[in-house]
Amino acid sequence: MMLPSSGGGLVTQEVGFFEFEHEGLARWLHGGLGDGWSFRSTSWQSLGDAVGELAPAAPLDRYACVDLGGWTLLLNNGPGGTDVGVLPVHAVRELGCRAVRAVCADGDPGYAARILTVHGPGGEPPLAIERSIVAADDGGRWVFEVSGEPYPFEDLSKYQQRTKAKRFTCEMLHEYLRHLGIPADREPDWGTAVLVRQAKRR
Repeated sequence: MMLPSSGGGLVTQEVGFFEFEHEGLARWLHGGLGDGWSFRSTSWQSLGDAVGELAPAAPLDRYACVDLGGWTLLLNNGPGGTDVGVLPVHAVRELGCRAVRAVCADGDPGYAARILTVHGPGGEPPLAIERSIVAADDGGRWVFEVSGEPYPFEDLSKYQQRTKAKRFTCEMLHEYLRHLGIPADREPDWGTAVLVRQAKRR
């Protein structure tokens, strides 16, 4: 399957990719979240298993770190699906790794967006952003925004199209991820998933 995508509904429309070993990333998350959180291995065998355990909820209380061939796939159970938030910024500062927020949301009539935000040690402070490309439906009006220096592999001619929704597509997002060395078209090794979970409140 391709990530991000609507293949797992809200859970996989937004994902995080971290250039860090998955168990190490889970330990880092656990340490930063404070008391009341635990982490454990899972017995997942498929995307369906992951989606079943990460059904959107409020408040967010579960993160999953899955091995993806040199990168870690991060998912969580945010109220609107996976929400990477500021984790990439903190990962750059504390772990010194590259981290990516990727969004491909086309199926939900209430929200459509294609987003690629790459954070890295050489990125622009204060958020360590190397490059950001956003095409999104902002309440019925499409916006297109870029920041940072373009990568050599980008097709800059696409950004000049009259229709903003066509300037950055999911196909382009996935192609750019491959150029960044992220195997987004590879099936994650679900059996390696580590779940970081908050204890239930009484």
